[in-house]
Amino acid sequence: MGALEVFARAAGTRVAYVKPHGALYNRAVHDEEQARAIVSGAILGGRLPVLGLPESVLLECAREAGLEAVEEAFADRAYTASATLVPRSVTGAVVTDADAVVARSVAIATGEGVADADGAPLAIAARSLCVHGDTPGAVDLARRVRAALEDAGVTVAPFATAPR
Repeated sequence: MGALEVFARAAGTRVAYVKPHGALYNRAVHDEEQARAIVSGAILGGRLPVLGLPESVLLECAREAGLEAVEEAFADRAYTASATLVPRSVTGAVVTDADAVVARSVAIATGEGVADADGAPLAIAARSLCVHGDTPGAVDLARRVRAALEDAGVTVAPFATAPR
């Protein structure tokens, strides 16, 4: 965390939160040892907020440590019936249709929820919404998502200042 903060300061910014990536993110959903290691890093980094899937072990550990636990949803990823992410190795795990991503974003943010991978309704309560940067056309997609959220009356703000 110290090295990351040095790089961030050299770029004129600061580390504002901790969000593990990829396999570590998914493992920390259920693995307490990995979750606690991530939380330890967030504490060393200055008691930073931690992002993770709602009802994950990671967010439970963050709360136990007195950190801000930020529930995150994914606009461009498919969910299992248990509200975890469908592995990328499974066909359909990544939602690539821009219109679908935009519609899912609004549905999540307004409490409608989305369909899980089997088509059943799934409610996702989140304060942060992720659109992956490696999704084709990600910048334009993020702009469309923001515009659709604002059109739907959703306040778009940093989670640290967003209403809870």
